[in-house]
Formats: sequence, C-alpha cells, structure tokens
Amino acid sequence: MTITEISDLITDKLGRQDTQSTTICKSFLKRRYKMIWDSTLWLESLGVCEESVSSGTPEVTISSDPSVFYSPKATTVASTAPRVELPVAIRFEKTGESSGIEITPSNWWSHFQIDPQKLINDSDSQGTPENFIHIAKSATGYSRIKLVPSPDTAGTVMVMGKLAWAEPEDSDSPIIHGIDNILLAYGEGDMLERGRKYAKAQVKFQEAGALLSAAREAQRNQFASETVIIPVAFENSRTILDF
Repeated sequence: MTITEISDLITDKLGRQDTQSTTICKSFLKRRYKMIWDSTLWLESLGVCEESVSSGTPEVTISSDPSVFYSPKATTVASTAPRVELPVAIRFEKTGESSGIEITPSNWWSHFQIDPQKLINDSDSQGTPENFIHIAKSATGYSRIKLVPSPDTAGTVMVMGKLAWAEPEDSDSPIIHGIDNILLAYGEGDMLERGRKYAKAQVKFQEAGALLSAAREAQRNQFASETVIIPVAFENSRTILDF
C-alpha cells in the first residue's frame, strides 16, 4: 500500500477527509515510518558499498554509491540511493589480492585497555586491519570508520550496513515487509490523539506496538538466516576441575 492509500483508509474510517486532515495524516505516517525504520536492523534496510583505502590512512569515509540498495522512490538509482549510515560488517582486501578478510567492530575502550598502541598511526603500529571503530560523521554527513591497526598497504573495504532513511513520496510504498498494518494502527492513533481522544489513541498505540514486535519476529523466522549456538558460562557453574 502507498502512503496515500494508508492515509485514505485512516481518514475514511475517522470521517476526516478534509485536505488538512489528509495532509497531516500523511505527515504522521512518514514520521512513524522513520521511527519503525530506526527501531530495527531490517533486512530491507541493508546495503553494500566499497571504498578505497590508502596506506597509512586509518579513517575511511563511507560515501560511495551503494551496489546493493533499497529504492525508496520509483526513480531511485545508485547515484541517488541512500548511503550507508551505520556500518555493520566490513571486509578488507589488499590491492592486488583476490580475497579479503573480515574485520570486526570494536570500540575505543577495548583498545585502550588491551593495546592502545594499535590506535597510533605510525610505521611501528601499522598492519593489516583487524577491527573497525565508528567515529563521528564527516562535515557533509557521511558515516566514517577508523581501521585498527592503521593499514600498512592500500586496499579496498567492502561495507555492509544500514542505509539512511529517505522520506518517500505520497505515491510510494514502504519497502519493509509487513508494516502496512503497523502504520495503519500508528496513524489512526496519531489522528485520534490529534482529536484529543487520548484513551482511544492509546489503544491503537498498543496495537501498533504488538504488531511491530510481531514484524520483528517475522524477520527472524521467515527469512533465510544462520542459527549460531553460543555456549554461556554461568556464574558458579561446574567445571572439569570439580570432578
């Protein structure tokens, strides 16, 4: 369903088909769509791009056209597609080599505690990147990462990450599977709240929350995924030394 179709269902149900109510309803729906987009790492929100890396340059700005991306508008192409906003997984490939290695996300604190020397960009500390750290966005709003240690050779990073949300046109449909009913419930709740019918609005918000939880669960269960078993050591649990 398009934003307009969802809006029409809500305004028809509430008997508020005037132009102002229709415009406000569409605004509510787009705001709620962004809230849903930001709430979860939806499969439809992921994209892939590549960035060149120079030797001795640990900071990388993620600004290239994505090779895999969603289309928020019917006219979207790679050059106008949303950029990677939140890097999730990265591979580093040295120039001249055909296979790369995965580098894992990390944080400043871990390196300060274990080996702060890796954060220093000099010839003694440079090497093949093993981790990446999220750093502040560029002045133009692009995501940036810091490779740790700083690369000692040029290469390419392949970045898979969550793409930035782009506001759809009224004639566009949300690209996330199964959120039409969520938007209907949130939109109706917002319109009821606008009419100061707070109790009824709260009921719709609760309905929307339940539908959103179900949609997240569907992402885990209905799409192809890899199940990983991770053993957990509980406090005061027995060990081989107890026997």
